[in-house]
Amino acid sequence: MKQLKLILATITVGLFFLSFINDNQTAEVGLDAGNKAPVFKTELIDDTPFNLDDLEGKMVLLNFWASYDSQSRMNNYYLNQLLTEYGNEGFHNGEEFVVVSISLDRFKAPLKLAIEQDETMKFLHICDFKGANGSISKMYNINNPVNILIDGEGRIVNKDVEYSTIERSLAFLAAI
Repeated sequence: MKQLKLILATITVGLFFLSFINDNQTAEVGLDAGNKAPVFKTELIDDTPFNLDDLEGKMVLLNFWASYDSQSRMNNYYLNQLLTEYGNEGFHNGEEFVVVSISLDRFKAPLKLAIEQDETMKFLHICDFKGANGSISKMYNINNPVNILIDGEGRIVNKDVEYSTIERSLAFLAAI
């Protein structure tokens, strides 16, 4: 029975991801899986200009998080592992894997301390210090920490806070 459930789950996930393979379709901009992710321009916390469009051709994880949220902090550890494992991987519709860390913090000192403590210096860090009222948070309708995986064509693969779901998605897209 467990094997049947596993097989059915694998087939379902596989069919979901295979829906992304048809390159002739133009995706609608939106927040659901299969939609084109809304594009934004801003600055990283080190004042470097950032444009989501510049990451076209790469698998991108938008990691909405906060230094005061314990689950976010634990996820940073796992995201570091994913970046180590998949950072230079080739994927269907994407080469490399990049983490764009969008902080929901309102204060700079705790954010910088969390980046140091969590050793997330390889992430691209964005924060406007407006919390969930920031322009990117509003654009993506984000009030709480969440992860959004985007493929190399800018389409949302999945929107899930679970590390294991992101890992399965990356493994599947690397195997295609």
